[in-house]
Amino acid sequence: MPRDVILTPEGLQKLEAELETLTTDRRREVAERIKEAREFGDITENSEYDDAKNEQAMLETRIAQLEERLRAAQVIDATRLSTDVVQIGCIVHVK
Repeated sequence: MPRDVILTPEGLQKLEAELETLTTDRRREVAERIKEAREFGDITENSEYDDAKNEQAMLETRIAQLEERLRAAQVIDATRLSTDVVQIGCIVHVK
């Protein structure tokens, strides 16, 4: 069971933007690399194909991680935070 992921609104936007980029642009780029590598012929000894498939696996892993984080996300309202205690979303100045 995933733990809650506490995010600021800015943090949520950053993760959503990264997910959007990965699921659109990066997936398309990696698919194109795989297609080009297949055109070289035999894929059993094709390092370009192996590299592209490894990149695809890493990309899909990152996408799954982001999706899981976003599912478990709890966005905090920085305007409602107590200033008596240091907590997520606080900015602390040390003298």
